[in-house]
Amino acid sequence: MANAVRAVGAAVECLGGAVLLALSRAIDGGVRARPLAVGFAVGYLYRHSRAVAGCRRFRSGPGRSAGVALAWAALGVAVDRSVDDPAASRSFAAGLGLGSAGYWLARRGE
Repeated sequence: MANAVRAVGAAVECLGGAVLLALSRAIDGGVRARPLAVGFAVGYLYRHSRAVAGCRRFRSGPGRSAGVALAWAALGVAVDRSVDDPAASRSFAAGLGLGSAGYWLARRGE
């Protein structure tokens, strides 16, 4: 059951990233590569830090899960606010979702 929930979460992240990329391509005629790569790295490392900290399930350690999420949310907000171009901001957000889903896809057998 837990794997099914994670799979649905990864699918939603992939879909959200794809929608943001399509929106950026439709509005701006292209996707900014650097913010997308930074967002992917941040999303992937966020999932990795949750796994290393033992935050697989929220019920087992809600304080730890909240602490990791708040720390990485602050990093994400700081990077997003430093980008003043809306297309780059969309690319960064798409990268976050795709990186997070990518971690699940790479590590789903563990």
